[in-house]
Amino acid sequence: MRTRATDRGTNSETPGLDASEMFFHSPNQCVPQSRQHLTTRLLSYAVVTGLALGVSLFFRPCDLSAPEPLLKRYEFSLPRMGTIFRIELYSAEAATAAKAAEAAFARAEDLEQIMSDYREDSELMRLARQGADRPFPVSDDLYNVLAKSIQISGFSRGAFDVTVGPLVGLWRAARKTGRLPAAAELAKAKALVDYRNIELDPARHTVFLKRSGMKLDLGAIGKGYAADQMLALLQSRGLRQAMVVAGGEVALGAPPPGEAGWRVAIETPDMGGANPPCTLLLHDSAVSTSGDSKQFVEIDGRRYSHVIDPSTGLGLEGAASTTVIASDATTSDALGTALSVMPVQEGIQLAQSLPGVAVYMVRQAGNGWKRYASRGFPKGCPGQQRKNKAKGKGQK
Repeated sequence: MRTRATDRGTNSETPGLDASEMFFHSPNQCVPQSRQHLTTRLLSYAVVTGLALGVSLFFRPCDLSAPEPLLKRYEFSLPRMGTIFRIELYSAEAATAAKAAEAAFARAEDLEQIMSDYREDSELMRLARQGADRPFPVSDDLYNVLAKSIQISGFSRGAFDVTVGPLVGLWRAARKTGRLPAAAELAKAKALVDYRNIELDPARHTVFLKRSGMKLDLGAIGKGYAADQMLALLQSRGLRQAMVVAGGEVALGAPPPGEAGWRVAIETPDMGGANPPCTLLLHDSAVSTSGDSKQFVEIDGRRYSHVIDPSTGLGLEGAASTTVIASDATTSDALGTALSVMPVQEGIQLAQSLPGVAVYMVRQAGNGWKRYASRGFPKGCPGQQRKNKAKGKGQK
């Protein structure tokens, strides 16, 4: 679910841009490729909104007296999948950086045409129209995303479910009308929601939807998959020191030159003067934040999140955010939604049972906040030393 049509979807209503319209920024900051000069410090910040909206990047210039060989930092951005996608990378040549970024954004556009539920001619929408009649042949990308989706659905016992499309449609209408979906409409839509009704055939590479009327929504996994694919493309061209930001999903490659990792600052709904964004130092991994500080709708005095609980058909209530670290952004993206829906302790247990996964949660509790962190989540976020204790005033 999204608070507006372009927030959590895998499609942007803004027309795609060609390479000539791509934002390109090279601040001429030089970084020594050698790690012998560790006094040269370049702090690369990716501020994750946690709301799957946008990400702001802030940089400090490095010491230009560094010896050769030199790498330069390049930054690119384009609208994709309803948000701004950004690339930061280090390269010795501007032309190499620009060509790789252009190819990465083209890859994202291809994926949007596959996974969008806004484009009637997308592969996903063709599957929805034909997949209940007979097994429908699909591309490698769509097959892989659906296979991963079913896996996460199993882990989370249905808290994450890409068959939630009929419910998403009802809540999109509710945001426009300001009225809750009728009980009969919710019941009809819920009857079509069950990931176990997706049948994959790995030998024939087909997907069969067991119930007519099913509609899939990849808004909670598509951007993470796109970020992974873009990073993989950059790395295949020798640009291993790269970061891709796709809304609230961040895929990280090797650390910037002379650094131990990328600094990723997480925004949470409890942020204020006493609670600045907590900063994580990560590399060769991914981090995603799912939250609702800006993605919600208020109806009859009640606040409903863009995140839908498949078991009730309703948007989650109460301000919250969930930040997940995983080995890849596809996993962190999907788990961000799953762990938002699950009860806190069950979500922490699930995270701790999965290799390489850690989670940090913020939940509104009256006029204050409760914060929870699983084992393995890096220190530094507010409340980690005082788990389950409310602190400070709430913010909406």
